[in-house]
Amino acid sequence: MYSVEDYLKVPSTHIELLAGRILIAVPFYNDPFFNRSVVLLTEYDAQNCVGLMLTKKSLYTMRDLLPQVKVNRLLHFGGPVVEKMILAIHNYDKSPKYTKLLPGIYTGFDHELLSIIELNEVQGLHFKFFVGYSGWGPGQLQEELRHNMWVVGHATPELIFATPPEKIWESAVLNLGEEYKHWLHIPEYLSHN
Repeated sequence: MYSVEDYLKVPSTHIELLAGRILIAVPFYNDPFFNRSVVLLTEYDAQNCVGLMLTKKSLYTMRDLLPQVKVNRLLHFGGPVVEKMILAIHNYDKSPKYTKLLPGIYTGFDHELLSIIELNEVQGLHFKFFVGYSGWGPGQLQEELRHNMWVVGHATPELIFATPPEKIWESAVLNLGEEYKHWLHIPEYLSHN
């Protein structure tokens, strides 16, 4: 039987904070912007921490911001920083121009990748384009982790490319294991309880 303290406890995942890891929003910290979000860290060091929110679609299509592109997919909303900047994650590993985050997960894009996407040249190519990104100043993310706003998890190509955005948080929580499973029964907005 759980006590209230046990229920509200946020156990550490003991996963090191690195580029290629995910941040999973803790449901007790009901931040209106990052509530039930998962952020893929694309850059992480003492001075710079950048990530892409995987759980929200934007109102923009690719052609809204890149009119020359023939693909007209809806962009994902990467975060509140530089809302007109476009970033990408994909599994295309045939160019040294892109940064490898994990096996099967790369970041960066150029005209070569856009052309491959437009011409549908590579079977099994998975990609997501984002408008804006999430960013933290020096020490800010570590402070948020200390205040139990996030836990760190492992990213997988399946989570990023095959899971619908509205199911990514739930899947990421399930991947954390049994001691986090009760998070799925907490109302999305605590004021609705």
